[in-house]
Formats: sequence, C-alpha cells, structure tokens
Amino acid sequence: MSRPVSYVEVQSPDLEASTGFFAAVFGWEPQPFAAPDYLVAPHGDAPGIDTALLPARDGQARAIPVIRVPDLDAVLATVPEHGGTVVVPPFTIGGVGRGAYLIDPAGVLVGVHMYDPAA
Repeated sequence: MSRPVSYVEVQSPDLEASTGFFAAVFGWEPQPFAAPDYLVAPHGDAPGIDTALLPARDGQARAIPVIRVPDLDAVLATVPEHGGTVVVPPFTIGGVGRGAYLIDPAGVLVGVHMYDPAA
C-alpha cells in the first residue's frame, strides 16, 4: 500500500461528550491542534495512528480515515475520472497543510491531506 491512512478523524455532533467518553474509556488525552476545537489524541509509542476529535460540520457522527498524499491537486484531479466526487473542496490548515474530502463510487467518505508546514 503506497498511501496508507495516516490518521483518523472522529467527527462528533457533541465534541465534549465524545472527548469525555474516549478519555474515560480508552485513556486518550486529546490536545488542541491547529484550532481550539480540533483535538488530537496522539498514539505516542504505542502501535496505531493519531486520532482527531472534532465537531461534525453537518451534525452527523462519523469516523473518517485520512490518507496523506504528496500532491493534493493531482489526486483530486483523478477522483472524477474514477467515479468519485470531491465533496469538500481543498482547504488550508495554517502551518499543517491542505486537505479535502471525497467519496468513492460506492459512497465511502475519506479525507486526503497534503502536509505543508508553510501553508
């Protein structure tokens, strides 16, 4: 697999409730990252990947795998020709990079992220 999932976003309609749940049940210690309401629970030295907790823009609870890519624009250009749809156009996260969300032909939602500390 040349482009594995680099982190997972848990989007919640009630960020406080979800944060409290994951902290109590799994011992996560979410910390703000890039925005006050974008919380990251790093995996530290344990196996696994980092997980972000954030408010769901549309109020729907979901977990989204995010795939890191070297060129966001190039990846997004190939989505329609393979039956997918870009559902959230590219956005910038200052000091972190650029991202977008897409769905595959079956309706599976995934995020894509290009790391760029100069963003």
